[in-house]
Amino acid sequence: MKTPKAHAKLTSVAVGFAVGVLVLAGCSSDMNEEAAAPSEAAVVDSADTAETPAETAGESPAETPGGATDLPVVVTPLPVFSSTTLDGQAVTQADYEGKPTIMWFWAPWCSVCRGEAPTLSKVASELDGSVDVVGVAALGSVDAMKTFVSDTGIENFTQLADPDAEVWSVFGVASQPAFAFIGADGSIDVVQGSIGEEEILERAATLN
Repeated sequence: MKTPKAHAKLTSVAVGFAVGVLVLAGCSSDMNEEAAAPSEAAVVDSADTAETPAETAGESPAETPGGATDLPVVVTPLPVFSSTTLDGQAVTQADYEGKPTIMWFWAPWCSVCRGEAPTLSKVASELDGSVDVVGVAALGSVDAMKTFVSDTGIENFTQLADPDAEVWSVFGVASQPAFAFIGADGSIDVVQGSIGEEEILERAATLN
């Protein structure tokens, strides 16, 4: 039979053990919360440029006033790609490195793209080579692309044939229309959706 003194000692040990368990549980909870908390800064790796810019930068896309999705700007060497113009001339990313460029991604069956085409033709004329304007056509046959160009009168700026959407993929473009605003410093600002002439020109002014 335990004496009152021994019983008190055992009770004290039990209470101390319980307190210790609670303290450890609290520390464990804090550590789990810290481990689960996202990092405040995201590092952009130029090797990941084939991913959608929003995924690479670790940020959520923002809506532009016109309803288009403006993905985060990344500064990196131009992603590697090769293509041909609708006239059959070979083109690679080296042709645009260090040059302010607007790439317009379109498809020959896209009615929204057809509506945008005259705006892009006008923009190309207004910029007059100070910023290159390049169409990148995908998701259709080359013949259909050529018909689209002829029908919409966009022969005044370069058109790339990208039937398998390989160049689209390099820039993280998922659907048409879309734009990539490429700065002379290598910055790439991808806009997914339709935007108007005024906004295109405003963005073009920041590329030099």
